[in-house]
Amino acid sequence: MRLRDLFVEKLRNLGIKRIGVKIRISHSKDIIRALALEVANGKAEVFRGDGGISFSFDLEGKYLPEPPEAYVGREGDRLFGKEDLIRSRYFPIIAVDCRFYDLHSDKEKRKIHLQVTKTLGTVREFMWDEKLVVAAKDFGAGIYCERLEEFLLERNIDEVVLLDPNGDEVFTGERAECYVIGGIVDKGENRNLTKLIGDELEKAGIKCRRQRIELRGDIIGVPDRINHIAEIVLRTVIDGCDVETAIRAVQPVVVAKWRLRKELPKRAVRLRLGEKTVRVLSKSVFKEFDWLNVRITDFYDVCREERLYLVSDEVMEKIKKLKWDEKRRYYVLN
Repeated sequence: MRLRDLFVEKLRNLGIKRIGVKIRISHSKDIIRALALEVANGKAEVFRGDGGISFSFDLEGKYLPEPPEAYVGREGDRLFGKEDLIRSRYFPIIAVDCRFYDLHSDKEKRKIHLQVTKTLGTVREFMWDEKLVVAAKDFGAGIYCERLEEFLLERNIDEVVLLDPNGDEVFTGERAECYVIGGIVDKGENRNLTKLIGDELEKAGIKCRRQRIELRGDIIGVPDRINHIAEIVLRTVIDGCDVETAIRAVQPVVVAKWRLRKELPKRAVRLRLGEKTVRVLSKSVFKEFDWLNVRITDFYDVCREERLYLVSDEVMEKIKKLKWDEKRRYYVLN
């Protein structure tokens, strides 16, 4: 259950249908989530309505020209605060370890900064600020710590899940107290840095379950940005989504097309036309990829890039009735 839903549940259990606010908060498209964040971040509490406000919001966030039954503020007849709200509820830590930040180029550093900032926004969709921990580089997002090992051991956390594209386990959505994401751009010479993060955590006595996120048996097609990885994890362990559904919810088209480039050639057949051999694919194959965030235009783009010729199902059936050359593995059109 997300923090917002927990906040609404708490209000309903108290018989409250209208909520107000007596503090200044940042503009938000979701006023209820914003109020829940204020409470969970320890900046405010919930108090019984005192008639001092002339408007309120229902628990869906709709404006009402009526006084609230309770309000979020800093003083009054207290109903509940942070600890009352989150007690005995599961909210994991998302830790971004940036210990290898200085090995990146300036362009890569800007990408890491942007992704960490976006990760805070993602964490706020499900939890609250202190559930994001950023180690070794302070971006002003979440809780900063110099060394992740020390942070974890101070809180008696001796086992984590390390999200590693080369991990020896597959992430299936099992709960953990902390999920660690490498604060790296995993390109070229930086490709094995996530493994080194795990090695250093283990040297400090922290068990690392190194898990890779897969989409139908392959890491290709899984978004690799820090904020996307965090959202996949949170959609799975908090919302209860299966991993594939969580991936599709955040998968950019460009990432989906990476996977399409790998899958389409597998479904093509080779056809010998005189002195030329071409690869042919049925147009209806597109329907098989409803698990990727691709449109028909993306499908056509990839076919063009891969030099795959598209034909109707009827034509494909005729091709498959042609003479088959077993040695060269193609159909022959005389």
